[in-house]
Amino acid sequence: MKLLLKSTILMVACHEIRLHWRDRTLPIAVASLTVLLLVAGLVTRQNQAERDGQRAWYQSQVRRNWLEQPDRHPHRASHYGYLAFRAPGAASFIDQGVEGFLGNSIFLEAHRQNTANFSEANLSGGLMRFGVLSPALIILLLTPLVIFFLGYSIVSGEREGGTLQQLFAQGATGRQILLGKSLALFLMGLALILPGLLPIIFRYQASDSGGGSIVTQIGWRLAGLALVYVVYLLICCVGCVIVSTLSRRSRSALLVLILCWVTGGVFLPRGLAAAGERLATLPSRAEFDARLEREMAQQGDSHNPDDPHFRQLREETLRRYNVTRINDLPFNYGAFVMLESERISSEIFRRHYLELLATIERQNDLAVPFGLINPYLAVRPISAALAGSDHHHFAAFQLQAEQFRYEMIQQLNRLHLEEIRYENDRAQRVSREHWADFPEFMHHPPGWREVLATIRLPLGALAIWLIGALALLLKLRPEKIR
Repeated sequence: MKLLLKSTILMVACHEIRLHWRDRTLPIAVASLTVLLLVAGLVTRQNQAERDGQRAWYQSQVRRNWLEQPDRHPHRASHYGYLAFRAPGAASFIDQGVEGFLGNSIFLEAHRQNTANFSEANLSGGLMRFGVLSPALIILLLTPLVIFFLGYSIVSGEREGGTLQQLFAQGATGRQILLGKSLALFLMGLALILPGLLPIIFRYQASDSGGGSIVTQIGWRLAGLALVYVVYLLICCVGCVIVSTLSRRSRSALLVLILCWVTGGVFLPRGLAAAGERLATLPSRAEFDARLEREMAQQGDSHNPDDPHFRQLREETLRRYNVTRINDLPFNYGAFVMLESERISSEIFRRHYLELLATIERQNDLAVPFGLINPYLAVRPISAALAGSDHHHFAAFQLQAEQFRYEMIQQLNRLHLEEIRYENDRAQRVSREHWADFPEFMHHPPGWREVLATIRLPLGALAIWLIGALALLLKLRPEKIR
């Protein structure tokens, strides 16, 4: 019985695929999307390879310039600074997410926490506002539209043409027909994306331009993306069959599917983004810096000798070492003050930056519940997170760069503390051999556990969509719908 059931489902699926192949709609759709995927994927991959090469060259130059500094005062070296470069998302050639709108490098220096600069959007003028044609955009937005055009009449057309009753007369049940047609549409959906997507992935794996941290992560990220895309396409295919089954006319089914696509894929995402910006407004860069300076002034100004915090610090230090003058301390008190000042400023920046990230999170959280009514809104953050091109990955880079900056500046301050005397401070130098003691900045993208923790809710919404769509499909009885 099970074999007969499987045989009937496969026969329905093969018959449906054969019909679409004969009327040329399937080969035309496959050829069109294959070309689009190949162009989008190979172009974005080539651009990423060029950026990887430029980043590697500039990173080596920064390191070489740092090591080639002459004998120098440690505080001069802290203002000479260092450049931290952000590695691109491990699979951002599939889904660029917000990659093109975020900065690629941060200048690290004493007394100041900078943010990333030189984003592709800033360097490209207004063109980036129209978006980037990426494989993810084609798979998540264009492919469902093609599936809808292929399958809008998959059941309603049989009913209109009178062939649905013939299938029942041949012994097929309503469940077998719906499962067979869903399988056919799903296989056609896979045929739309696989010919164009597989060469992009194979070319990436054959390339040796990626950094080590990217290569080690690419496997699980690509596997996750493949699984998510397959589930998403299955939901779209089952949804298309359900709409076609419930519609009395094929024209009505097509209208409903197009309205769902336009609303869910175009209007709703843009509307939620605008609403999120209004409900959780981000401060401007100038406003953010002003808040930092205001709180730093309240906590303590190291450049003001009468500042209460640093006056108390001076009195406690003199009392601890049982001396009356700063010059009598066994270390450079000026460097000691810089250590404390850097600690305060770093704590303030980290707290404010985490508040900024929380605001961004509130903006994005607005779209999370809508993932339950729109699978595109559920799968989009998952795709960007797995590709390594969402705002969580950028935030991780910013925090890693700040931690590196803080440790570098404090190491320079300790060098200042131990190697430079307080008297005639500015005229002294330390040997250039010390510069090799400072490590090179390496950007480490979040691991899979951290990534999954950020997309638990969208994954749950996608799972609910899959279970709900399959359950509804199994409950439908097309023979009872006239």
